Amino acid sequence: MAKREQVAKETVDEVTEETVRSISKAQADYEQLMNEIRDYCRQAKDLRERATELKWSGRTDSQVGAEMRLLLDQAEQFEMLADKKDGHPRLEALCYIEDLQREASALRGTVQHNQAVLTRQLKELKEAREEAAAMVQRAEARVQETEQLLAYEMAKLAELEAN
Repeated sequence: MAKREQVAKETVDEVTEETVRSISKAQADYEQLMNEIRDYCRQAKDLRERATELKWSGRTDSQVGAEMRLLLDQAEQFEMLADKKDGHPRLEALCYIEDLQREASALRGTVQHNQAVLTRQLKELKEAREEAAAMVQRAEARVQETEQLLAYEMAKLAELEAN
């Protein structure tokens, strides 16, 4: 019985650890995705600021306009990358994390239920063992009484046969 309890506990522990690892990995993946999005947005902002600085630098040569267009195009590319990352993959990651958290919550409920059932079964087992021990003691007492009565009657019979 103790071995089954240990195996059940180990199985629950393994499933719980696996779920916690899955949640942690999903959260780490989500954080990495968010960091990439923040990085793209920061780079786009930096490029737009550089373009603004060029505009107000006072330079008037034709190369300034080309540099500004190039910086603004690069900023737009980074924003598109951020938008692309921010869309579907981010929502998928959030849904996956929520699913894992619901699964973990359900698993915690199942574990609590199973622990309550196990506790009740262990109590019932203890009571059954105590009841069985009491039955054995009563049966042994009856056997002892019967043996004593039989011994008394055999002694009486032997006494009567001797007379």
